[in-house]
Amino acid sequence: MQFKNGIKLGAPAAVAGIMVLTLIVLLVRSIGLYPGVLGDEYTYSSMARLMPLSAAYIPDYLYLAIYKSTNLCGSGFLECSKLFNTVFFVAAAPFIYMTARRFCGSQLSVLIVFLSMLGPVNSYTAYFMPEPLFFLSFWVGICYFMSLNAQSSTKEWALFGFIMGCSSLVKPHAMFMIPAFCLCIVFFAYKSMSTWLIAGLKNSAVFVVVMLATKFAVSFIIAGTSGLTLFGNFYTSTFESSASSLQRYLDIFSAAPRIIEGHLLATFMMFGTSVAIIIFGSIKALTKKDISPEDKIVFCTLALLLNLIVVVGLFSASVAGTNVVETAFRLHMRYYDFMLPLLFIAAATQINAVHTASLKYCRFIIAILVLAMIGYAAMTLMHPFTPSYVDSPELRGYTLNVKWFIALAAFSAVAVALWCLSASSGTIVFLLFYLPLSVGITALHSNAEVRQRMVIDAYNKAGLFAKSYVPANELSSLVVVGNSVAATLRSLVYIDDLGASRDLSFVEGVPYTAAQTPADKKWVLAIGDIEFAKDEFEVMRLNGFFLAKKITSLYPLNINFRHSSLPDTVIKVTGLSHAESWGAWSDRSDIVFRFAKPLPEKFQLVLTAKAFGPNVDKPFEVLVGHRSYPVKLTGDNASYTLDIVNVDSADVLTIKVPLPTSPKQLGMSQDDRTLGLGLDQLEIRKVD
Repeated sequence: MQFKNGIKLGAPAAVAGIMVLTLIVLLVRSIGLYPGVLGDEYTYSSMARLMPLSAAYIPDYLYLAIYKSTNLCGSGFLECSKLFNTVFFVAAAPFIYMTARRFCGSQLSVLIVFLSMLGPVNSYTAYFMPEPLFFLSFWVGICYFMSLNAQSSTKEWALFGFIMGCSSLVKPHAMFMIPAFCLCIVFFAYKSMSTWLIAGLKNSAVFVVVMLATKFAVSFIIAGTSGLTLFGNFYTSTFESSASSLQRYLDIFSAAPRIIEGHLLATFMMFGTSVAIIIFGSIKALTKKDISPEDKIVFCTLALLLNLIVVVGLFSASVAGTNVVETAFRLHMRYYDFMLPLLFIAAATQINAVHTASLKYCRFIIAILVLAMIGYAAMTLMHPFTPSYVDSPELRGYTLNVKWFIALAAFSAVAVALWCLSASSGTIVFLLFYLPLSVGITALHSNAEVRQRMVIDAYNKAGLFAKSYVPANELSSLVVVGNSVAATLRSLVYIDDLGASRDLSFVEGVPYTAAQTPADKKWVLAIGDIEFAKDEFEVMRLNGFFLAKKITSLYPLNINFRHSSLPDTVIKVTGLSHAESWGAWSDRSDIVFRFAKPLPEKFQLVLTAKAFGPNVDKPFEVLVGHRSYPVKLTGDNASYTLDIVNVDSADVLTIKVPLPTSPKQLGMSQDDRTLGLGLDQLEIRKVD
């Protein structure tokens, strides 16, 4: 590109400019958004930030190790994750460019980079999820893979295995691509040498062995023996529960074709010309004696696309019906949309191509098939399939507006028909006109949906409030209920404590009782129109949510001085120093306990305590109202019981220290606190 003043803008500079622009635009788009992917964001945030890596139930160890550093951002961990995501996503641009540059000119390569950065796949930079880092790892791998051939050395194939092994540590889904890569490796050898089978199998074996060795070695270094797993506890248990019998296997295989149909319809409709090119190109490649660069890219793209769609279809069939969200019509396109720029690159190889008479009828059949798929998808409006802005942002953006949907589908069909007649003309229309319009419209629609998370809702507000109101050491005793079970995870993201959980026993319209609250929980964060059982909770009513606390019996009341927290019935304690591993020292002449309600008329006071220095065997006075109760303590921790009569209905209990003395005064240390009583526990037992 050359400006009027003679300055030339090279392709690398253009790519750098696209990267900077994308970085700025995505950060502006994403900063300030509230969590939107519920379960996934809660899962990855918890594993990365709150768990030891060895406890992670999805073995994304490289991703988790990197994103653990978002803890440095404190309460701003979500914004830090978005910054990381955006940097990793944008960092893929040079690798997309270098891959494209092997097969097409610099200007088309820059266009492909621009469309890749603009596409709805960038929506994942707004979530605490591994997709952006996986996007980068895939493009590092595919860029290197396309530089290899059948004559490449063992070291080079081992390096590719290492790269993909690292990618599998970002998401184990990288291992699902092994069949496609092995097929491509054997195909490269088949087209290049007479001993193709031996070479292909050897190179494939090196790739697979090094990939798995890298995965397990790094996993062991990071997570110990817990890391020696292919897919982790989460996916393993999902697979085992989903395929527990022969009948279940048959059900999965019978349901998968319908799901695969949905993915094929979506891909054919949105990228029809490119799909026609890779199918036709792969057939041509199989009929030729040698292999060209164009053959490599089209065959590899088709192999990866079909491989991943089949895997996604089987996975979706295995989890369909396991919960309300997982249906047979949910399209998990995010498990392969990271590779969609390969479709752009494959199409770009035909920008100057000319159809020959060979395989003419095959070309017509492919075009008719693709056109039929586009027509069917447009007529049905992709029903009954349910694209979402999380699972399939490209398709969701494509179908969000019916008028644009029909217009884009028609435009896609025109490009396919034109390609059938003229390879160059069809490719030009697809790459230079249809694809920019399609990607632009889908990106606008996708971003509009993502930006809806800029508005705070009751679940966000509830989580933020609970985090700031409930004492930090009591967050683990909090349970969340709500009208939307899935949305309660949004609250848990902000509560940010592994002990906090959801109570799935809640039934909408039925009063929530203390009996159904888990035994270890005392706080209830309820979002929506929730009714609590009468006299069982202290309820704080707020805007759109409630924070409730279980009402427990007041007595026996126990205060453990090894902890800094106090029971709710104790308003304030003065005269005590900080908590230590054994208890707490008094640091004044009077230790005063002020209670929320008057103490019982009769009760036993049990002190587990010891005296310090000159206070040993001296009488401490316990005052309740106008009555005094003396007690002598030894220098060793022991329990002492006093029978108290509270005739004045007093709500204050005072312990007077006879001789407050500092260790410094006794020449024991430089500690100048005036100690006297060492309290371990205090218990009040009501006497009827």
